[in-house]
Order: sequence, then C-alpha cells, then structure tokens
Amino acid sequence: MDLLTTLLVGVPAQVAVFALVPLAWWLQASRPDGSFLRWLGFTPVTDGRDPLVLAATVVCGLGFFGGALIGGTGPWTSTGSGLAVVLAVAVTAVFQTALAEELFFRGFLLRWLGERRSGPLVANVLQALACGVLRLVMHWLFVDREPAAALVAMVLGVGSAFLAGWLRQRTGSLLLSWAAHGAGNLLAGLVALVLR
Repeated sequence: MDLLTTLLVGVPAQVAVFALVPLAWWLQASRPDGSFLRWLGFTPVTDGRDPLVLAATVVCGLGFFGGALIGGTGPWTSTGSGLAVVLAVAVTAVFQTALAEELFFRGFLLRWLGERRSGPLVANVLQALACGVLRLVMHWLFVDREPAAALVAMVLGVGSAFLAGWLRQRTGSLLLSWAAHGAGNLLAGLVALVLR
C-alpha cells in the first residue's frame, strides 16, 4: 500500500473497524449518554493537573513508545522521504493505531466490562490483558516469531493499556490516554525514520 492509499483508505478503514462494535452496542443500548462520542469518552478531562495523572500519562506514553519500537516499523519507514513520510508516520501513529485502539479498548471494552458488575479494577485488568494479547499476536504474526520479543511486546502492551485504562477511569475522558498513546507511537515512528 503506498503512502497516499494508507492515508486515505487504510487509516479511516482501521478506525471504522475498531469503532463498529462500540457503535453497534451503543445503538442497541438505547444510546446511553446521548452522544456516541461522549459515551466513548470524548469529554473534557477532569483531574488533568493532578501530579499522579500527569505522571501516569507520561509513563503510559513511554510504555506505548517502547511497545511501538519493539513492534517494528510501518512500511513508510523503508520508502520515501521528506514531509510526506513524516505526515504518514504522524497520521498512522496518532489515528490509525492509537485512536483505533483507544476507541475499542478504553472507549468501549473498559466501560462495557465495568458495567457488567466486574468493577473498575477487574474491568481495567481484563481490557489491558486483551490489549496485551492482541499485541502479542500481532507481533508474532507480523514482526517476528521470537518468543522473548513477543512477550516483551505483550508486557509493555498490558502495562500501557492498564495505565491508559486507569487514566480513562480517573479523568472520565479518553483524551489523555489517546494523547499518551499517540505521542508514544509518534515518537517511535520518528525514531525509526531517523535510524533507517
């Protein structure tokens, strides 16, 4: 897939796929909270200046950075140069990967599990494990079949996802977890561009 196709087709397609299950559930659940985006967590951040929230945001972003570095690089890092490649890295890192995962895991799954009487801690652990398993499988299938690297990708995924879930629960918003996730992915993509 070339850069233009990735930006125009791949990015919206992946975000749409990750938003389909939450949208279907929201529609059949009589539209709780009125707005789909508000229900997912696109609301103002509360407690955003709390030092614990800020520290968790930074550590979460660093975890996603490490996971993205271990997870390999996208096709844009091996071809092309200049502003177009930087734009492709930014859009892919922030929207295709970070937004899609945040929509599904922290926007939908975390909330859905929490509403199923499992409580906030169990819901957060379960969504983090699901996210970590996805990272393990994706690493194994698309990066390499080295067990140690795949396990590190899973551990970083679980840890980062747990912190992202905690941020979502603590602040009532998806915005900080998306920002941390997107920043970590973007930084990893830019490092990969520089080191290629």
